Amino acid sequence: MDRSTEFTFGIPWVMSFFHQDWTLDASTEAEAVAGQFVEELEPEAVLLVRRDARLLHDVLPAGHVTVLWEGCVEGGGRFFHRGGPTDGAAWMRQLIGLCDVWLARLTDPVTLSEADRYEGRELAGRVRAAVDGFDGVLDRELVRALTECVDRCTPDLAFRLLLRALPIRSDSLSPHYLRLSRERYTQLVELGVAFRYGEYVVGDIEYLVDA
Repeated sequence: MDRSTEFTFGIPWVMSFFHQDWTLDASTEAEAVAGQFVEELEPEAVLLVRRDARLLHDVLPAGHVTVLWEGCVEGGGRFFHRGGPTDGAAWMRQLIGLCDVWLARLTDPVTLSEADRYEGRELAGRVRAAVDGFDGVLDRELVRALTECVDRCTPDLAFRLLLRALPIRSDSLSPHYLRLSRERYTQLVELGVAFRYGEYVVGDIEYLVDA
């Protein structure tokens, strides 16, 4: 039972759109996302974004969603101060709307596979421990929001957000950066296997491992 993609997916995938130069190609946050939602995109990719955004919007307080977004996006501290979305909840509503517009163009219904619906509820303790292991490395508010995401959203979404937060935090520490021990990275890989992720979901952060 495999995921529909070997790469990161859902909200963490959308977070990757917002690199330091994203405003060169789009004038608004919504335009940046719409530019990536091309016609040839697999419908499951958009449905997974919508699923994640709906979870965050419906289950977590707006402040927690804001903290998660800011902690997982390059330059995230400036994201909600550009005159666009005012907080995480407002931004999730915009994302859901963008997904709905794209999905409405399809003639056939789209459903997620059993693998893509897997939430990893039985892995909650392991994901919570992984998050706690970065307390003191990640900002305390971000750790709290990730823990709430484990408990109130899904362990799957929280773990993918953690994987996104680590390289963002590393970049913010330049020139010292964040380094992972081989043991800690192996633990993250084992969680990725348990979630049945493709090889690049966790593998994308292997460069953080201390040589």
